[in-house]
Amino acid sequence: MSKQPKLEYSQIEVGYEFRHTRYKLETSMVSTYLKAVEETSRLYQTTELVPPMAVAAYAMTALAEAISLPPGTIHVSQEVEFLDTVYVGDTIICNAKVIRKQERGRLNLMIVGLDVFNQNQKKVLAGKTGFVLPQSD
Repeated sequence: MSKQPKLEYSQIEVGYEFRHTRYKLETSMVSTYLKAVEETSRLYQTTELVPPMAVAAYAMTALAEAISLPPGTIHVSQEVEFLDTVYVGDTIICNAKVIRKQERGRLNLMIVGLDVFNQNQKKVLAGKTGFVLPQSD
């Protein structure tokens, strides 16, 4: 997959849909996640189940790779609903869409909706994430 240039906040309007990002959840990716969060549950050691928050992390990674957020940006909210299980070997497709953008004085608010589907087009995660961004001078 070729790298796309990151978009600046000022270039994005409500309704903008970021490029869909696909991840094939390989054993090594899941193991790296489990190690990073110090997850030791036997559930993830003895099954092919992918932790739900790993799926959310990949959705956020896809968003972070698509947008350039200015210094001083604060991630202020995160809501996720896990709708189905995901397994090692599955491919997830991460979608993100700007659902709110608002200026308040010298700060900007941006809310991005997140939807993640598996390779069978079944939604496995729905959510939204919010950022407060400083106004550019």
